[in-house]
Amino acid sequence: MVKSALFGLLMATAMPALADAPADAKLAADIRVSESRTQATSADSGTYIELAQAYLRAGRTGDAALAYRAALTRDNEMMLTKTGDSIWSHKVARDALALMPQYAAR
Repeated sequence: MVKSALFGLLMATAMPALADAPADAKLAADIRVSESRTQATSADSGTYIELAQAYLRAGRTGDAALAYRAALTRDNEMMLTKTGDSIWSHKVARDALALMPQYAAR
C-alpha cells in the first residue's frame, strides 16, 4: 500500500511537467522517478529492473548493468509484463545482463 501510494505521489508530481516535454527530458524524468523509487523501496528488485530499463532507454548501459546486478541481490519477485505474463525478476536481470554487450554496441 505504501509503495503504491508513494509511486502515485511521485508520478502525480512528475506527469504535468512531462505533457509537452521533449523525449530527452522525458527520459531524464523517468530516470529521476525510477531512482527515487529505488531509494524509497530499496529491497524491491522490480524497482531496480525498471530503473535499469530507464537507463537502457537513455543509452546508459553501464548504469543499467549495475541496476540489473542490484536486482539480483534483492529478493526474486514475480513481475508482470506489458502483455500480462508473469516472469521472475532475477530471470529478467540475468537475461538482460547476457544481452548487455549487444545493448552497449548500439
